[in-house]
Amino acid sequence: MATSTIYIFSTKDLTLKGNVSGGSWGLATLSRDGNTAYMASGFLSRVAYGTGEDVLQIFDVPTNTVKKEIILPYKLTQYTPDAAQLRLSADEKFIYIQNATPATSVTVVDLEKGKVVKEIPSPGCYGIYPMESGYGYSAICSDGSFATFKLSPDGQSFTSQKSEKIFDVDEDPIFLASARVDSDLVFLSYNGNLYRVSDASGVIRKVDVIAATKGVPGSWGASGYGVMTYDSETGIMFMAMSSNRHEGTHHHGATEIWAYDMKKKKIVSRSPVKDISTIGVVKGEQTNLFGLDIKKNIIVKYDINPKNGYSLKLSAQRTDFGFATMIMGAH
Repeated sequence: MATSTIYIFSTKDLTLKGNVSGGSWGLATLSRDGNTAYMASGFLSRVAYGTGEDVLQIFDVPTNTVKKEIILPYKLTQYTPDAAQLRLSADEKFIYIQNATPATSVTVVDLEKGKVVKEIPSPGCYGIYPMESGYGYSAICSDGSFATFKLSPDGQSFTSQKSEKIFDVDEDPIFLASARVDSDLVFLSYNGNLYRVSDASGVIRKVDVIAATKGVPGSWGASGYGVMTYDSETGIMFMAMSSNRHEGTHHHGATEIWAYDMKKKKIVSRSPVKDISTIGVVKGEQTNLFGLDIKKNIIVKYDINPKNGYSLKLSAQRTDFGFATMIMGAH
């Protein structure tokens, strides 16, 4: 059974600063200040077989040490790690953990009390998209709608509401990846359409659908895992895109990263890349975009040029880790 590892790199030059490890199929997230990392993963009593146990580990990032462990119900999803599977509430009191046995549900852990307080069934719905305030989240459902769950302050009870159909699951499915633009959630479809929705009312409501590929020659679509990342300071959405899109290519690496101005609703630059599957804007001494090469297991750093439509220039790269699909950075 392979372990899951969070590697900690310097945003300046990709120097490896440390790492922390858990069990198999590790789901991970980071506190807002970047000082605490969370991993939910599975362990077997005989390493490769035996009695299973799912554990939430809480790590101190500066020292690379375990601060606490919380035993979880043995229901953790074993899908490719994605940011939408492990999320903190707005005030970081609760952490929400995706289950799939294959029946889908979410385990709610009270981090202040250090224990599981609720399991919320969500049949036919997957992914966790927390509200900006209070306690609750939305999930993508298999009929193209969203379900929204609102929790009581103690996490012991909840209510749920279903939205109208937001997207066509057959003709224009969306990725799990999402971004907050102002107060709205934005999702990217396989065909390169941006679905902007609002969760402010307690139920998902469609705000806009933007055809980002309209007028672009060729059969372009989104490609990868973490296929989008948003820079709130500039209003630019970066999207991992690939030409010659067809059924089954949605998980291939991107050949271009598009910079899309969300206010002007237009592409402002297209930067050539190779096999990039996940992208993330991270703010260090300056704002950079980082990417993961799906084939060679390389992390790459790009400088962003605001004077040239926020185009990208490769400035550093590193490889000494295995298959990875997530990039995390302090907000």
